[in-house]
Amino acid sequence: MFLVACVPQSGSLVSPDTGLSGHYSRQVVIFNDAHHVLYGHVLITHRNGETLRTLVVSQRRDGVHRLRFSEAWSGGIQLPFRRASALDGCSHGHCLNHHAGLIFLSEALFTHAQSHGLHARLVSGTTNLDISVPASLFHLPPT
Repeated sequence: MFLVACVPQSGSLVSPDTGLSGHYSRQVVIFNDAHHVLYGHVLITHRNGETLRTLVVSQRRDGVHRLRFSEAWSGGIQLPFRRASALDGCSHGHCLNHHAGLIFLSEALFTHAQSHGLHARLVSGTTNLDISVPASLFHLPPT
């Protein structure tokens, strides 16, 4: 797996040492209520002919309990999801957010999200949250 945990607002990434390249979007609010704020940004990475399209989800440190998601669903379909671990660190460069998880997007789902956005339910043992990611976030420069 080749992902970047802490990145600035938007741009490109290249690592000659690892052969990794790609683009990442700005970070936007994808869920907001009185108790929890979730952010998301899109990351597209390339290495050795493999492309990975990912929605990175983070939770604003807000003094309320930290959410621990275990699954993501959209339209009755379970999405490939990796929940955060203690080793995942901060999210998006400023470390005000806890990394909450990754949703991996197939090429078809990514293309659909470019036109329609992504609406999904994040499932935890205590709280399920419905996120809404705008289509504009999926428009990254071609590589």
